[in-house]
Amino acid sequence: MRRIGGVALTVTGFLACPCHLIVTLPLLISLLAGTALGSFLSRNTGLVYTGAGIYFVVALALGAWFLFGPKREMDAACPTCAPAETETHVQESPRFSENQPARRS
Repeated sequence: MRRIGGVALTVTGFLACPCHLIVTLPLLISLLAGTALGSFLSRNTGLVYTGAGIYFVVALALGAWFLFGPKREMDAACPTCAPAETETHVQESPRFSENQPARRS
């Protein structure tokens, strides 16, 4: 789950990079033309650039932490499925065969 979140944050962080907004913001505004959100984006481009810059930095930092940060031991799909301590038991061979009677001295 950490890997999926890390990849999603990293990709969306790169898409929200302020240097990409020169191309993506006009496309987004034209896609949302005639809506309240499109009107807000076109009137508040400075706020959009500031928010995208903050999201860019935070998303890349969190994405890198999720992808390359310290791993926890219980990061498995099933935290209760931790491997149990195994002991090796050596089975001793019997002194006498089961088919042969024991010798008496």
